[in-house]
Amino acid sequence: MIAIPPAALCREIDDLAASHEGTASFAGSLVGPEDPRPTLPADALLVSPHRSLIHNRFAKRFDQFDERATHSIWMKWYLNVVLPPVLLADVCLGRSVAIGLDQVHFVMAEDGRVAAVQIGQESFQTGEQDPFGRLRSLVFDHLAPLIDLLTARTKLTRRVCWSNAGNTFEAMLRRIEQVAGPSRRLAEAQEILASARWAGGLPNPLAGAVHDRDGVRTRRVCCLQYRLPDRRFCSACPVPEARPQLSDLIGRSD
Repeated sequence: MIAIPPAALCREIDDLAASHEGTASFAGSLVGPEDPRPTLPADALLVSPHRSLIHNRFAKRFDQFDERATHSIWMKWYLNVVLPPVLLADVCLGRSVAIGLDQVHFVMAEDGRVAAVQIGQESFQTGEQDPFGRLRSLVFDHLAPLIDLLTARTKLTRRVCWSNAGNTFEAMLRRIEQVAGPSRRLAEAQEILASARWAGGLPNPLAGAVHDRDGVRTRRVCCLQYRLPDRRFCSACPVPEARPQLSDLIGRSD
């Protein structure tokens, strides 16, 4: 396999992402070791000072709130940083990003969000490797230990966390398809979401995260966002009372 230095891979991803407005927001989310900004290791995420930053951000809007909702929202923000460039690299560039949680560092924003993920290891061209091999490290070396950390340091459950991961995984593949069109590698990545087991027999924690309910894309497990005082529902909310509101929004956008 051909090794690609981290800085070169990040430039390649950014150039591809910036070439279309539908993926332009993916650019800048992965950075190489030359990025001068301070970083933190994974062990520093969601410790008490970091949780305080997240709390303070929402305390500007709400007097009281369910921190399960805010921690779930933080996770969704993070997934929207890490998953788009990694999936774009896999589907469109044939690259497998070295993304193990213990291999990366995090550039943090002032409000506690992750602004970028700094990779430091060489990545590889994956050629004809099957999707379960190509994306195994993302799922089991990055997402799984991240979710271990989240459930240890917050009151989120694994079901909510894996649902967040599967929902964003599916949504980003959908976005890539809208921009780049169907492809063999895209179909292979989408196959993961439909498979109950990973290659080798491991249960697949991403399986069935979203489904079609009466023509509406719907999550299997709620992200808890609606538990904030403003009662905002995500676009794939499975909570029954969200359906009329989302239908109204869809109708107004037509």
